[in-house]
Amino acid sequence: MRSAGHRRRRLLLQRGRVAGLALKGEDLVDGEQVAEQISLDDTREARLVAEAAIDRVRDKFGVRVIGPAAVYRRAS
Repeated sequence: MRSAGHRRRRLLLQRGRVAGLALKGEDLVDGEQVAEQISLDDTREARLVAEAAIDRVRDKFGVRVIGPAAVYRRAS
């Protein structure tokens, strides 16, 4: 069985226009029993992974270690 994300990526590679996409859920379980929620938004998933990494760095080295690049002075 292929994931919905895989199917969506395959559709993006085709030249034709996709008018609709339907997913069917069977044998669903309560959300508390699921290990991980799937997402079709790869950009959002990448941002969530990056945010978790930033949180780990801040926990280890302090809050001021990572921030917007505009607030730091040039190294040279």
